Amino acid sequence: MARCCAMSQGRAPAVAPDERTGPRIPAGAEQIDVVIEIATWFYIHGWSQIQIARALGLDPSTVSRHLKRARDESIIHVEIRRPADQSLDLARALAEHLGIARAVVVPDSDLPLETVASAAADHLDGLLRSGTHLGISWGHTLAAVVRHVRPASVSGLRIAQLAGGLDESTSGIQGHELVRALGATYPGSRMRYLHAPAIVDNPDVAGVIMGDSTVSAALADAAASEVALVGIGSMDQEATLARGGHVTAEDLRRLREGGAVGNMNTRFFDAEGRPVGDLEPRTIAVSWEQLRSIPTVIAVAAGEHKAAAIVGAARTGAVDVLVTDELAARRLLADLEPVPTAD
Repeated sequence: MARCCAMSQGRAPAVAPDERTGPRIPAGAEQIDVVIEIATWFYIHGWSQIQIARALGLDPSTVSRHLKRARDESIIHVEIRRPADQSLDLARALAEHLGIARAVVVPDSDLPLETVASAAADHLDGLLRSGTHLGISWGHTLAAVVRHVRPASVSGLRIAQLAGGLDESTSGIQGHELVRALGATYPGSRMRYLHAPAIVDNPDVAGVIMGDSTVSAALADAAASEVALVGIGSMDQEATLARGGHVTAEDLRRLREGGAVGNMNTRFFDAEGRPVGDLEPRTIAVSWEQLRSIPTVIAVAAGEHKAAAIVGAARTGAVDVLVTDELAARRLLADLEPVPTAD
Protein backbone atom coordinates (compact mmCIF):
# COMPACT_ATOMS: atom_id res chain seq x y z
CA MET A 1 0.00 0.00 0.00
CA ALA A 2 1.38 3.38 -0.95
CA ARG A 3 0.31 6.61 0.65
CA CYS A 4 1.29 10.09 -0.37
CA CYS A 5 0.22 13.39 1.03
CA ALA A 6 1.02 16.95 0.06
CA MET A 7 1.49 19.07 3.17
CA SER A 8 0.69 22.66 2.39
CA GLN A 9 2.26 24.16 5.54
CA GLY A 10 -0.82 26.23 6.32
CA ARG A 11 -1.66 27.13 2.70
CA ALA A 12 -4.53 25.95 0.57
CA PRO A 13 -3.72 24.49 -2.86
CA ALA A 14 -3.56 27.15 -5.54
CA VAL A 15 -6.88 25.93 -6.93
CA ALA A 16 -9.28 23.14 -6.01
CA PRO A 17 -8.26 19.99 -7.93
CA ASP A 18 -10.34 19.46 -11.05
CA GLU A 19 -9.43 16.35 -12.99
CA ARG A 20 -11.30 17.58 -16.06
CA THR A 21 -9.17 20.70 -16.52
CA GLY A 22 -5.91 19.65 -14.89
CA PRO A 23 -3.62 21.88 -12.85
CA ARG A 24 -4.16 25.62 -13.02
CA ILE A 25 -2.11 28.39 -11.43
CA PRO A 26 -3.96 31.70 -10.97
CA ALA A 27 -2.25 34.97 -11.73
CA GLY A 28 -0.17 36.27 -8.83
CA ALA A 29 0.23 32.87 -7.18
CA GLU A 30 3.29 32.53 -4.98
CA GLN A 31 5.95 29.99 -5.91
CA ILE A 32 5.11 27.76 -2.96
CA ASP A 33 1.54 27.49 -4.29
CA VAL A 34 2.94 26.40 -7.65
CA VAL A 35 5.06 23.72 -5.92
CA ILE A 36 2.05 22.41 -3.97
CA GLU A 37 -0.16 22.35 -7.08
CA ILE A 38 2.44 20.46 -9.12
CA ALA A 39 3.12 17.99 -6.28
CA THR A 40 -0.62 17.34 -5.88
CA TRP A 41 -1.08 16.53 -9.56
CA PHE A 42 2.05 14.41 -9.80
CA TYR A 43 1.69 12.37 -6.59
CA ILE A 44 -2.07 12.33 -5.99
CA HIS A 45 -3.58 12.38 -9.48
CA GLY A 46 -0.78 10.50 -11.24
CA TRP A 47 -0.09 12.99 -14.02
CA SER A 48 3.33 12.79 -15.66
CA GLN A 49 5.77 15.67 -15.49
CA ILE A 50 5.28 16.27 -19.22
CA GLN A 51 1.48 16.41 -18.85
CA ILE A 52 1.79 18.90 -15.98
CA ALA A 53 4.30 20.98 -17.91
CA ARG A 54 1.99 21.19 -20.93
CA ALA A 55 -1.04 22.10 -18.82
CA LEU A 56 0.84 24.89 -17.07
CA GLY A 57 2.94 26.07 -20.02
CA LEU A 58 6.19 25.23 -18.20
CA ASP A 59 9.38 23.48 -19.20
CA PRO A 60 9.48 19.86 -17.91
CA SER A 61 12.77 20.63 -16.14
CA THR A 62 11.00 23.38 -14.18
CA VAL A 63 8.35 20.89 -13.09
CA SER A 64 11.12 18.50 -12.03
CA ARG A 65 12.80 21.22 -9.94
CA HIS A 66 9.50 22.03 -8.20
CA LEU A 67 8.98 18.34 -7.36
CA LYS A 68 12.51 18.14 -5.95
CA ARG A 69 11.77 21.16 -3.77
CA ALA A 70 8.57 19.50 -2.56
CA ARG A 71 10.59 16.48 -1.42
CA ASP A 72 13.51 18.45 0.03
CA GLU A 73 11.25 20.73 2.09
CA SER A 74 8.97 17.88 3.26
CA ILE A 75 5.99 19.41 1.47
CA ILE A 76 5.42 15.93 0.13
CA HIS A 77 5.64 12.85 2.32
CA VAL A 78 5.63 9.40 0.73
CA GLU A 79 5.11 6.15 2.61
CA ILE A 80 5.16 2.64 1.20
CA ARG A 81 3.71 0.07 3.52
CA ARG A 82 2.89 -3.59 3.26
CA PRO A 83 0.07 -5.09 5.36
CA ALA A 84 1.07 -4.73 9.00
CA ASP A 85 -0.13 -8.03 10.51
CA GLN A 86 3.00 -9.99 9.60
CA SER A 87 5.39 -7.38 11.00
CA LEU A 88 3.27 -6.94 14.13
CA ASP A 89 3.33 -10.67 14.88
CA LEU A 90 7.07 -10.71 14.33
CA ALA A 91 7.52 -7.71 16.62
CA ARG A 92 5.49 -9.34 19.41
CA ALA A 93 7.52 -12.55 19.14
CA LEU A 94 10.75 -10.57 19.13
CA ALA A 95 9.86 -8.57 22.24
CA GLU A 96 8.82 -11.73 24.07
CA HIS A 97 11.97 -13.67 23.17
CA LEU A 98 14.26 -10.77 24.04
CA GLY A 99 12.42 -9.87 27.25
CA ILE A 100 11.99 -6.21 26.32
CA ALA A 101 8.95 -3.95 26.57
CA ARG A 102 8.43 -3.44 22.85
CA ALA A 103 9.87 -4.17 19.42
CA VAL A 104 9.18 -2.33 16.18
CA VAL A 105 9.90 -4.39 13.05
CA VAL A 106 9.84 -2.77 9.63
CA PRO A 107 9.36 -4.75 6.39
CA ASP A 108 12.34 -5.66 4.24
CA SER A 109 13.42 -2.97 1.80
CA ASP A 110 16.27 -2.05 -0.50
CA LEU A 111 17.29 0.65 2.02
CA PRO A 112 16.99 -1.07 5.42
CA LEU A 113 18.89 1.63 7.33
CA GLU A 114 16.64 4.43 6.06
CA THR A 115 13.48 2.37 6.64
CA VAL A 116 14.48 1.49 10.19
CA ALA A 117 15.62 5.05 10.88
CA SER A 118 12.28 6.43 9.71
CA ALA A 119 10.39 4.03 11.99
CA ALA A 120 12.62 4.97 14.94
CA ALA A 121 12.00 8.68 14.29
CA ASP A 122 8.24 8.04 14.23
CA HIS A 123 8.42 6.11 17.50
CA LEU A 124 10.49 8.83 19.14
CA ASP A 125 8.00 11.46 17.98
CA GLY A 126 5.23 9.60 19.80
CA LEU A 127 7.19 9.69 23.08
CA LEU A 128 8.32 13.30 23.14
CA ARG A 129 6.50 16.00 25.06
CA SER A 130 7.51 19.62 25.56
CA GLY A 131 10.31 19.67 28.11
CA THR A 132 11.27 15.99 27.68
CA HIS A 133 14.86 15.20 28.69
CA LEU A 134 16.34 13.31 25.73
CA GLY A 135 19.74 11.63 25.56
CA ILE A 136 21.40 10.54 22.33
CA SER A 137 24.53 8.57 21.48
CA TRP A 138 26.29 8.71 18.10
CA GLY A 139 26.79 6.74 14.87
CA HIS A 140 25.56 6.32 11.29
CA THR A 141 22.30 4.71 12.38
CA LEU A 142 21.39 7.53 14.77
CA ALA A 143 22.43 10.13 12.20
CA ALA A 144 19.89 8.54 9.85
CA VAL A 145 17.24 8.67 12.59
CA VAL A 146 17.91 12.36 13.17
CA ARG A 147 17.57 13.02 9.41
CA HIS A 148 14.08 11.53 9.55
CA VAL A 149 12.95 13.51 12.59
CA ARG A 150 10.42 16.17 11.60
CA PRO A 151 9.43 19.35 13.45
CA ALA A 152 6.49 18.75 15.78
CA SER A 153 4.41 20.72 18.23
CA VAL A 154 6.76 19.93 21.12
CA SER A 155 9.47 22.36 22.16
CA GLY A 156 11.88 23.17 24.96
CA LEU A 157 13.54 19.75 25.13
CA ARG A 158 16.64 19.06 27.21
CA ILE A 159 18.99 17.21 24.86
CA ALA A 160 22.15 15.57 26.19
CA GLN A 161 25.09 13.68 24.71
CA LEU A 162 25.40 10.16 26.15
CA ALA A 163 29.00 9.46 25.08
CA GLY A 164 32.14 11.38 24.20
CA GLY A 165 33.19 12.30 20.71
CA LEU A 166 35.17 10.64 17.97
CA ASP A 167 37.88 12.19 15.85
CA GLU A 168 37.10 14.55 12.98
CA SER A 169 37.39 11.79 10.35
CA THR A 170 33.94 10.62 11.41
CA SER A 171 32.04 13.86 10.92
CA GLY A 172 28.27 13.88 10.53
CA ILE A 173 27.69 11.13 13.08
CA GLN A 174 29.22 12.68 16.19
CA GLY A 175 27.13 12.98 19.34
CA HIS A 176 27.48 16.75 19.52
CA GLU A 177 26.38 17.09 15.88
CA LEU A 178 23.26 15.02 16.50
CA VAL A 179 22.46 16.97 19.68
CA ARG A 180 22.79 20.22 17.73
CA ALA A 181 20.58 18.95 14.88
CA LEU A 182 17.84 17.86 17.27
CA GLY A 183 18.05 21.19 19.09
CA ALA A 184 17.48 22.98 15.79
CA THR A 185 14.42 20.81 15.11
CA TYR A 186 12.71 21.51 18.43
CA PRO A 187 12.58 25.26 19.24
CA GLY A 188 13.72 26.48 22.62
CA SER A 189 15.65 23.33 23.44
CA ARG A 190 18.64 23.34 25.79
CA MET A 191 21.61 21.31 24.55
CA ARG A 192 24.19 19.70 26.84
CA TYR A 193 27.44 18.66 25.17
CA LEU A 194 30.04 16.23 26.49
CA HIS A 195 33.40 17.86 25.73
CA ALA A 196 35.54 14.73 25.87
CA PRO A 197 36.69 11.88 23.61
CA ALA A 198 34.77 8.61 23.62
CA ILE A 199 37.78 6.36 24.21
CA VAL A 200 41.15 7.41 25.67
CA ASP A 201 44.54 5.72 25.87
CA ASN A 202 44.40 4.39 29.42
CA PRO A 203 42.21 4.34 32.55
CA ASP A 204 44.31 7.02 34.29
CA VAL A 205 43.55 9.52 31.53
CA ALA A 206 39.88 8.57 31.67
CA GLY A 207 39.85 9.12 35.42
CA VAL A 208 41.31 12.60 35.08
CA ILE A 209 38.83 13.56 32.33
CA MET A 210 35.80 12.19 34.17
CA GLY A 211 36.98 13.97 37.33
CA ASP A 212 36.66 17.31 35.54
CA SER A 213 33.58 19.13 36.86
CA THR A 214 32.34 20.05 33.38
CA VAL A 215 32.55 16.47 32.12
CA SER A 216 31.06 14.93 35.27
CA ALA A 217 28.16 17.42 35.19
CA ALA A 218 27.48 16.63 31.51
CA LEU A 219 27.47 12.88 32.23
CA ALA A 220 25.13 13.37 35.20
CA ASP A 221 22.80 15.40 33.01
CA ALA A 222 22.82 12.69 30.33
CA ALA A 223 22.14 10.00 32.95
CA ALA A 224 19.04 11.93 34.04
CA SER A 225 17.44 11.56 30.59
CA GLU A 226 13.85 10.35 30.39
CA VAL A 227 14.29 8.94 26.88
CA ALA A 228 17.56 7.73 25.33
CA LEU A 229 18.35 6.91 21.71
CA VAL A 230 21.23 4.50 21.06
CA GLY A 231 22.52 2.41 18.19
CA ILE A 232 23.77 -1.17 18.32
CA GLY A 233 27.16 -1.76 16.73
CA SER A 234 28.59 -5.04 15.45
CA MET A 235 32.10 -6.46 15.76
CA ASP A 236 33.06 -6.57 12.09
CA GLN A 237 35.94 -4.61 10.55
CA GLU A 238 33.49 -2.20 8.89
CA ALA A 239 32.04 -1.06 12.23
CA THR A 240 32.43 2.69 12.75
CA LEU A 241 34.73 2.42 15.76
CA ALA A 242 37.08 0.14 13.83
CA ARG A 243 37.06 2.13 10.57
CA GLY A 244 37.66 5.38 12.41
CA GLY A 245 40.66 3.96 14.25
CA HIS A 246 39.07 4.48 17.67
CA VAL A 247 39.35 0.74 18.30
CA THR A 248 42.57 -0.78 16.97
CA ALA A 249 42.93 -4.18 15.34
CA GLU A 250 44.53 -5.38 18.58
CA ASP A 251 41.59 -4.00 20.59
CA LEU A 252 39.16 -5.85 18.32
CA ARG A 253 41.12 -9.08 18.67
CA ARG A 254 41.07 -8.88 22.47
CA LEU A 255 37.40 -7.94 22.53
CA ARG A 256 36.45 -10.89 20.32
CA GLU A 257 38.59 -13.24 22.40
CA GLY A 258 36.73 -11.94 25.43
CA GLY A 259 33.44 -12.88 23.77
CA ALA A 260 32.28 -9.44 22.61
CA VAL A 261 29.43 -9.56 20.09
CA GLY A 262 28.62 -5.86 19.85
CA ASN A 263 28.65 -2.42 21.42
CA MET A 264 26.13 0.15 22.54
CA ASN A 265 26.98 3.75 23.39
CA THR A 266 30.69 2.86 22.93
CA ARG A 267 30.57 0.08 25.55
CA PHE A 268 31.07 -3.56 24.52
CA PHE A 269 29.11 -6.62 25.66
CA ASP A 270 29.09 -10.39 25.14
CA ALA A 271 26.26 -12.70 24.05
CA GLU A 272 24.84 -12.67 27.58
CA GLY A 273 24.91 -8.89 27.82
CA ARG A 274 27.93 -8.71 30.14
CA PRO A 275 30.54 -5.93 29.77
CA VAL A 276 33.67 -7.03 27.91
CA GLY A 277 37.23 -5.81 27.60
CA ASP A 278 39.73 -3.36 28.95
CA LEU A 279 38.09 -0.53 27.00
CA GLU A 280 35.45 -0.18 29.74
CA PRO A 281 37.63 1.91 32.10
CA ARG A 282 38.94 3.89 29.11
CA THR A 283 35.47 4.94 27.90
CA ILE A 284 33.88 8.34 28.51
CA ALA A 285 30.14 7.69 28.46
CA VAL A 286 27.24 7.08 30.81
CA SER A 287 27.75 3.78 32.63
CA TRP A 288 25.71 0.61 32.12
CA GLU A 289 23.95 1.26 35.42
CA GLN A 290 23.08 4.80 34.37
CA LEU A 291 21.80 3.66 30.99
CA ARG A 292 19.60 1.02 32.65
CA SER A 293 18.14 3.67 34.95
CA ILE A 294 16.82 5.77 32.04
CA PRO A 295 13.05 5.06 31.83
CA THR A 296 12.90 4.48 28.05
CA VAL A 297 15.94 3.43 26.03
CA ILE A 298 15.30 3.03 22.30
CA ALA A 299 17.91 0.89 20.53
CA VAL A 300 18.08 1.00 16.74
CA ALA A 301 19.80 -1.54 14.47
CA ALA A 302 19.41 -2.49 10.81
CA GLY A 303 20.64 -5.59 9.00
CA GLU A 304 20.77 -9.29 9.77
CA HIS A 305 24.53 -9.05 10.37
CA LYS A 306 23.61 -7.35 13.65
CA ALA A 307 21.41 -10.21 14.92
CA ALA A 308 23.91 -11.46 17.53
CA ALA A 309 24.65 -7.91 18.66
CA ILE A 310 20.93 -7.19 19.09
CA VAL A 311 20.47 -10.24 21.30
CA GLY A 312 23.45 -9.30 23.46
CA ALA A 313 22.26 -5.69 23.70
CA ALA A 314 18.83 -6.80 24.90
CA ARG A 315 20.43 -9.00 27.54
CA THR A 316 22.31 -6.03 29.03
CA GLY A 317 18.98 -5.00 30.56
CA ALA A 318 19.40 -1.49 29.17
CA VAL A 319 17.04 -1.77 26.16
CA ASP A 320 13.33 -1.04 26.47
CA VAL A 321 12.38 -0.61 22.81
CA LEU A 322 14.10 -2.17 19.79
CA VAL A 323 13.60 -0.85 16.25
CA THR A 324 14.92 -3.18 13.56
CA ASP A 325 14.07 -4.77 10.22
CA GLU A 326 12.43 -8.02 9.25
CA LEU A 327 15.61 -9.75 8.08
CA ALA A 328 17.38 -9.08 11.38
CA ALA A 329 14.30 -10.12 13.37
CA ARG A 330 13.89 -13.43 11.54
CA ARG A 331 17.59 -14.21 11.76
CA LEU A 332 17.87 -13.63 15.49
CA LEU A 333 14.60 -15.46 16.25
CA ALA A 334 15.90 -18.44 14.27
CA ASP A 335 19.15 -18.30 16.27
CA LEU A 336 17.21 -18.13 19.55
CA GLU A 337 14.93 -21.07 18.75
CA PRO A 338 16.13 -24.27 20.47
CA VAL A 339 17.39 -26.95 18.09
CA PRO A 340 15.23 -30.14 18.34
CA THR A 341 17.10 -33.14 19.70
CA ALA A 342 16.81 -36.61 18.26
CA ASP A 343 14.97 -39.22 20.32
